[in-house]
Amino acid sequence: MEERVEFIKNNLSGNKEEDIAYLGAMLAAQNKVVEESLATIEAINTVLKEFNNSEEVKEIEDEKNEESDDIKIQENNENQEVRSKEEKEIDTLIDELTNNLDSENVDESLKSIEEIIPKIENISKTDDENVIYCSFSSDFEKMIFENIFASEKEVRNTPYANDVVYILYSDILLKKKRRKAAMDALDRAIYWNFLSRDARSKKIDLYFTRKEFVKCLDAIKKLQMISYTARDIADCYNKYAYVFNSLKDSKSAYALYRLSYSYFENPNVLNVFTELEKQDPTLKELSGEDIIKIAQDNEVEIGPNAKIIKAHRDITTKLIEIGAIQEAKIMIQNDYAMTREDAIAKIYDQLLDLEKNEENNNEQENIEENIEEDEDHQQKKKVAKKKTSTSSSKKNKNATKK
Repeated sequence: MEERVEFIKNNLSGNKEEDIAYLGAMLAAQNKVVEESLATIEAINTVLKEFNNSEEVKEIEDEKNEESDDIKIQENNENQEVRSKEEKEIDTLIDELTNNLDSENVDESLKSIEEIIPKIENISKTDDENVIYCSFSSDFEKMIFENIFASEKEVRNTPYANDVVYILYSDILLKKKRRKAAMDALDRAIYWNFLSRDARSKKIDLYFTRKEFVKCLDAIKKLQMISYTARDIADCYNKYAYVFNSLKDSKSAYALYRLSYSYFENPNVLNVFTELEKQDPTLKELSGEDIIKIAQDNEVEIGPNAKIIKAHRDITTKLIEIGAIQEAKIMIQNDYAMTREDAIAKIYDQLLDLEKNEENNNEQENIEENIEEDEDHQQKKKVAKKKTSTSSSKKNKNATKK
């Protein structure tokens, strides 16, 4: 956190009004990205749960056909009641620890979290060799993990967010200056959630503060391997650049800042590499090919990991198959932002055509329904008119007879 604050401060102009406006614009841009990412993940999770629910219902129905499985379900339900109570207690303790993280009573916080950890580890144990327990924050992460490792074992979520607990544990240990133990806690967080950006980013920060730059660069490389949005990839390049800048390698730093900006247009990054251009005008002469070559010479991967892209596209395919076109469009937009592949852009155009055709079909159906309703209404009016005419005729005849 301290490094990030210093990083931002170094790019302020010194004019209070201009800096406040700049920070406000920067925050608004970040909030917009976060909101869009959260909305996308929420929509995707909703769709993915539809897949999972159909399988879970079938499993439960199959289990009900066997008496032994009925007994297991009953035992599991009883255990779940106990676990739910314990989880609520853990929730309360974690909330208290999180809220009091900045307090001076670090020893008490450390004691409390060290009481929690054995409980969450125990809750997450399983004797089933065919099951892997992980602490994913979403079904989206779970599917990516399954695609990366292609394990035959069933992947299940732990009853509690173990990775979050260990990250908090690491924060508390750092307050006690126990950096080795803090690093071990972050490794345990990654054990429970292989895709935890928070835990991996904190490891990078720790290596950086200890000036262990080789380990720092390796940790960034591993972070990039699990990055599944263009903004995440840009963040990795930004971290690379920051390390190179600290190593006084301004050319590599500049190349990585430029690469970062090409994936996500962060105004802060723009200011940094613009300042580097002022210090060394020859940097402006570097072409796109030069930028990529400098990155590759530093063993920096260009773009997303191949397994991440495969997982990303598998999810997109499923979204299209069930007709979740809006969610699929968002996924494809992110795919293109990461890969810049023309084929992906064409798929997006095809989805737009499909969506347009569906709108036209719906509009045509509405027109046809309105026509049918109008015809039905007209027919009813004719029948009613005929009945009225017949009734009036009968009344006239009766009046004539009289």
